[in-house]
Amino acid sequence: MAGFATVLTPATARAVQQGEQRFNLPRQDLGDALRSVTAQAGIKLYASTRDLEGRSSPPLASTMTAREAIEMLLRGTGLAARYEEGAVMVGGQSGDETTEEARPEAIVVTGTRIAGAPAAVPVIEVSAEDIRNSGRADLGEVARSLPQNFGGGQNPGIGNGQGAPNENANANGASTFNLRGIGPNATLTLLNGNRFAYTGVSSVIDVSAIPVSAVERIEIVTDGASAIYGADAVAGVVNILLKRDYDGVSAMARVGASTDGGNVQQQYGLLGGKAWSSGGLLAAYDYSRSSPIHAGDRDYAGAANPETTLFPAISRHSLLLSGHQAIGTDITLAADLLYKKSRLRSATGYSLTTPPNEFGLDNLSTSEIFGIAPSLTAELGGDWRFKASGFFGTDRTGGFTDLYFGGDLLQRTDKHIFNRNLALEAGFQGPLFALPAGDMRVAFGGGARRNQFFAASPTGDIERRRDNIFAYGELLVPLTSPAQGIAGLHRLSFTGALRFEDYSDSGTILTPKLGVVWEPVKMLRLGASWGRSFKMPTLYQQYSGYSAVLARAARYGSGYPAGADVVFAAGPDSRLGPERSKNLTLSAILTPARGLELTAAWYRIDYKDRVAPPIPSLLGVLDNPLYAGLVTLAPDAADLAAIIDGALLGLENGAGRPYNPANVIAFIDARDRNIARQRYSGIDLSMRYRIALGGDEELALSASGSFLRSRQQLLPGAEWTRLAGTLFHPARFRGRMGATYGGERVSLAAFVNHMSGLDDDRQATIVRIPAYTTIDFTLRGRVGAGTEISLAALNLLDAKPKAIETALPADTPFDTTNYSAAGRFIGLTVRQEW
Repeated sequence: MAGFATVLTPATARAVQQGEQRFNLPRQDLGDALRSVTAQAGIKLYASTRDLEGRSSPPLASTMTAREAIEMLLRGTGLAARYEEGAVMVGGQSGDETTEEARPEAIVVTGTRIAGAPAAVPVIEVSAEDIRNSGRADLGEVARSLPQNFGGGQNPGIGNGQGAPNENANANGASTFNLRGIGPNATLTLLNGNRFAYTGVSSVIDVSAIPVSAVERIEIVTDGASAIYGADAVAGVVNILLKRDYDGVSAMARVGASTDGGNVQQQYGLLGGKAWSSGGLLAAYDYSRSSPIHAGDRDYAGAANPETTLFPAISRHSLLLSGHQAIGTDITLAADLLYKKSRLRSATGYSLTTPPNEFGLDNLSTSEIFGIAPSLTAELGGDWRFKASGFFGTDRTGGFTDLYFGGDLLQRTDKHIFNRNLALEAGFQGPLFALPAGDMRVAFGGGARRNQFFAASPTGDIERRRDNIFAYGELLVPLTSPAQGIAGLHRLSFTGALRFEDYSDSGTILTPKLGVVWEPVKMLRLGASWGRSFKMPTLYQQYSGYSAVLARAARYGSGYPAGADVVFAAGPDSRLGPERSKNLTLSAILTPARGLELTAAWYRIDYKDRVAPPIPSLLGVLDNPLYAGLVTLAPDAADLAAIIDGALLGLENGAGRPYNPANVIAFIDARDRNIARQRYSGIDLSMRYRIALGGDEELALSASGSFLRSRQQLLPGAEWTRLAGTLFHPARFRGRMGATYGGERVSLAAFVNHMSGLDDDRQATIVRIPAYTTIDFTLRGRVGAGTEISLAALNLLDAKPKAIETALPADTPFDTTNYSAAGRFIGLTVRQEW
């Protein structure tokens, strides 16, 4: 690739030469440093990752122009900068001339395997600075604050009776992403581009295990990406990227509490790093604990026992190590290691007046996570690169649930859930040949994964394994470039990807993906992406066993004699296969002025073969023609015997009389199957605007909103039912807007979060739950050398959830998938850097 001479157009020259700013950056990865400077200056960065790979930056602690900061970062690297309106391009060797034809694309890590490939859909970025300004303490809280994410799924605040029990559950206090509310298993979450061990009974990773101090940024692609990454990437991909080449030590302490009572939080962390010319090492430790929130602490929870926990007591230790080392000039070794140990305690009362330890449940859950992901990268010459990576990890959930009745311990159920994940992968990327608009580039490779799952159960242990092998290919074809000067075709490129997967329990799956990026003019980028994605059923979902029940036919149909019986089967089914989706996204990114970026994206997801129980209620099922395909009339005795023999507990007799195959007039197969269909569509909007105010002060404005429509059809021919905008499902609209003002010494961030209302449609008369708005403030100030104190006030006006009707005192009396019991929270953080 040709280098870059330092050439300034007049507009960009003014942008980077005028308006000195205070830059305070540690020694770190060169790409990360350049990203920080250009973001602060409100200009775009274009660079090739292969030019920046393995390069470190010097520390910056001075007031200067953005151009001076960039040149100081590039000093001695052999790289140079070329400037044009609203952008800076970095690469090549100093003094080499180049044209716009050689301009590389912005650094994009997530959603493609080709370095520098343009993204056909917008990439949502959450930086470490964004996280600190938000006042959030862990990545689970960050996830739940994003408009595109849904709080349901596997999260520590999920209560009892919150919709689908197989989707909204709190197995071990883990926190997960759940884009669009499609389900946490349908969002693929990566750490530095690698999968980590699944947690609990779901195919998700616990993001709260990752110390937030070690995170450089989060990249989110809200588009199906199974052609790139394989299973689970239906709703999108979340890639958590760690700091690289951090040089220094920092310590932090945080305390806070909810003003309505409970939720007293303590958090302590250490971050240390050392960078040298050929590598670097990062280590982070985080300890946190929070006290429970009881129903008696909240006036809207009067329908629950006052000692029932609305949010559990949690304690957590997390350790992360990340390092890389160059071997010569062409080979780099790297590895990430993660360990977490946590403990969760909760209680549920079965009556309004009797304590849970006399009539109710006492729950203890423990979690231990370990994972290591090594990789080797080799430069092969001719701009070709080889990368091999692996992963080994485990996730263990333990503890017990005690059931009390009449003041006595009636039953203790021990928990033991174990996941082990192993993966190996290798791939190549590089140019095939030159086109007039640039190099046609390709990435290809393959690998293998193994998932093992064990769960102890009073009805029988579950131990299963799933193996799969895969191969992938991705192609980038640049069709036009700015240097060609074609009117209306400032830039045009095409991407295509294809992935083959073969599963030990499901056969082969082929997933394609196509993308187009068109810039009619320099300030406007239009993108289109189409693809197919898939999700495998979890091993627990598929293999935990079904039940077979004998019942009297009169309950299930009319006109049958008094002695007639039915047998029905319900629950997980080993015959389950993959869930499949088709995704279409159209997007536009407009940069009309320096520091201003406007983004819009329309999406549609057609998700079929979703695993679900096919019959919502067995009452009258024999009379309903919709379920005729699930009913076998006059079943053969041998077929019934096979069903009974395969059931977890054999035949469970609910008829109150002996089983006689001759009296069974029907077999009802209500076992879970790939049958439901869901459709999601909506629009995402966002705006970011950075305004330099003189000196080291600036004003950063941001706004984002997500409009969602979703519905479900349980069986072909069945009525479509609404999902979004109803209880225990995502709202039709979620938005977040904010402003950050400040400079080197003091900064103030304020955010407004809004969620549209929900319909409680569980009964014939629909109850409207009003819209919900919260306001957050964070004040940060530097005192002395390297000391920062921040004060966060989340939900400042103490907005509260609306109470809902419950059938039992054990049910949580508000929607915990959309609302938090925390209320107003005040937190104080002290951070010291050396």
